[in-house]
Amino acid sequence: MESVAILYIAIGSYERFWIPFQTSCERYFLPGMSKTYFVFTDSKHINSSDNISVTHVADEGWPGNTLHRFRFFLRQENNLSPYTYCFFFNANACLLKPITAEEVLPTQQENELVGLTWRPCGNEFIHDFPYERNSLSTAFIAANEGTAYYQGGFFGGKTAAVMQLIQTLNKHIDQDESQQITAVNNDESHLNRYFLNHPPKCLSAQYGRPQEWEQPSDPSMIFLQKERILGPWALYRLKGKSIEYVLRSGYSTVKRYLKQLFNATPTNPS
Repeated sequence: MESVAILYIAIGSYERFWIPFQTSCERYFLPGMSKTYFVFTDSKHINSSDNISVTHVADEGWPGNTLHRFRFFLRQENNLSPYTYCFFFNANACLLKPITAEEVLPTQQENELVGLTWRPCGNEFIHDFPYERNSLSTAFIAANEGTAYYQGGFFGGKTAAVMQLIQTLNKHIDQDESQQITAVNNDESHLNRYFLNHPPKCLSAQYGRPQEWEQPSDPSMIFLQKERILGPWALYRLKGKSIEYVLRSGYSTVKRYLKQLFNATPTNPS
């Protein structure tokens, strides 16, 4: 029987998203398939059970908790390998309706990986994509490269291919850090570089968009607006910026900071 490993990080206050996510994922993601949740957390309230495997990790703050996610995952490498498929979900992911195997799983004719875009696949306005442009970074993508921008909140595919991705990106991030380089959108920048070389099955924003967006109007999954759950200034505290600092910086800085904060492109997908 085909089985699915779900990777999930719930560090600090993000543990509050766990129950809504797990409940919706169990109900709607690949219904009928056996799922095991590999949770990486510092919480004392999330415990292992029949289909939940908890790995305790330290809180590395921002951006360590997101940038080092691949390092976390490798701690369970041997336990993940028996699963047919493996998918990562952002902590604030919430499924709203069924996502079936026919919709999301790669076929034999496609790459063994799956990625989720903010915009329609093959969008021609590649100059708008917030790729890493520092040529010294292992996440570098040149101005004439790329056909889609993949967001970091959901990816997966066949387990062997996903583990290769995890191993490679962990190595690249360590290499960047040894040179004191941090990619512009952290792990997401490295994911986009990898997908440029290993094109995934491309899912549109219909399969995952921020809660605050109005389009697509009937998504299968949303990413809950974090301020609504964690409080209006929680993200500023978590990411090491005070609201006073941001407000003193002026509107252009606020706009730029919010774009970085939510890893969102300037316009909504159509």
